[in-house]
Amino acid sequence: MNVRRSVVVGGALLALVGMMSAPRLLLAGDQTRAKELVQQSCVQCHRMEGQPDSRFNLKAPDLIWAGSKYDRAWLVRWLTGKEAPLYAKGYRWDQSPEAHKHVTVTDAEANGLADYLAEHNKDPRVKVGAFDRSKVTKFEAGFGGMAFKAHACLGCHTVEENGKLIGGQQSAALEKSGQRYNKDWLFRFGQNPQDFTPHSGEFLADATEPQLRAVIGYLMVQGVPDFKYYEPWTSPEFSKANSGHGKVIYKEYCMQCHGATGKGDGPAAATIEPKPAIHANINFSEVPVDYLYNMINHGGAAMGKSANMPYWGLTIGQQGVADVMAYLKTTFKGPK
Repeated sequence: MNVRRSVVVGGALLALVGMMSAPRLLLAGDQTRAKELVQQSCVQCHRMEGQPDSRFNLKAPDLIWAGSKYDRAWLVRWLTGKEAPLYAKGYRWDQSPEAHKHVTVTDAEANGLADYLAEHNKDPRVKVGAFDRSKVTKFEAGFGGMAFKAHACLGCHTVEENGKLIGGQQSAALEKSGQRYNKDWLFRFGQNPQDFTPHSGEFLADATEPQLRAVIGYLMVQGVPDFKYYEPWTSPEFSKANSGHGKVIYKEYCMQCHGATGKGDGPAAATIEPKPAIHANINFSEVPVDYLYNMINHGGAAMGKSANMPYWGLTIGQQGVADVMAYLKTTFKGPK
C-alpha cells in the first residue's frame, strides 16, 4: 500500500537557527545575554512566535520552530560567522539579488542563543526519533538523490554531486544539509512543507513514505565526509534469518510470479512482460548480497529492472527480507 506523503521540494527550507544535539552546563549570564539579543536584535527581522506566513510577507526566515530545526554545532558556527550564507540570492530574492551577511556574535553568545532557542522555540509537531540517520544505506541515499531530482527540488536548491555544485539558487543551499538540519525536523517538513512555509514556492508532490525517507537520507548525507552507510545484511534480523520461514513467505508472495519451484511459471507469469526471473537458473549464493537485498526490499523499478517486481520491504519487513534471502540461497543453486 502506498502512503501518500509530500516530498521536500521546491521553495525554501526555511529558518536560521535551531536545535542543540547535546545538553550543556548553562551560566545565568549566557541566558540573560541571549534573551537580550533575541529581544533587541533577532525580532527586528525574525518572527519568534505565531503562525506560518508567506516568505514574501517576511523580512527573514521564521524562528518560530528554531529550537527543533538545526544541529547545534552548525548553529554555533553559523552565529559566529563560520558558515557560508544559506541563500546565495538572498532570502528575499525578490528585493535583492545578493546574499546578506548575517550579524555575528561571540562563542558564548552563540551557545547562549542556541540554548535559549532550544528551550523556547521547540515545535511539538516534530517527533523525536522519527528518522534514523544511522539506518541510511548507500542505495537509499542514491535513490533519494534520483527522487530529489525527479520531484524538481534541484530547480531551487543546490547540492553537491561528484565534487561539483549543481542546482538552482532560488532557495536554501543544501550542499551541507547533513551538517545543518535536525533530521526529525527535516522529515516532518518533508511530510508537508506548506505547514511551515505556505504560499512561497513550496511544491507538494506525492511520494511513498520510503521515497520520502530516501530523500531525507540523501540530504542527511550531503556535506558529511566519510559517512558510514548502514548495511542491513549485517543487522540482527539477518543474523537470525530462517530459510524455513522464508519458504512460507516465498509461497505467499513470490510463487505467484516465479512459480512453486522457481521456474518462472507462476499463475501471473503467462500474461506479464517482461517475464519473471527464473530462480531455478540462478545460483543465489553467488549473487551479491547488496543487490539481492535491494531487489527484494526496493523492487525492480528502483533497480532499473521490471516494475512488475514489487518493493516487498514494507509488506514483509526486514526479517521477512532476510528470511527470503536465506531461502533463495539454500534452495536455488543454478542449473544442474
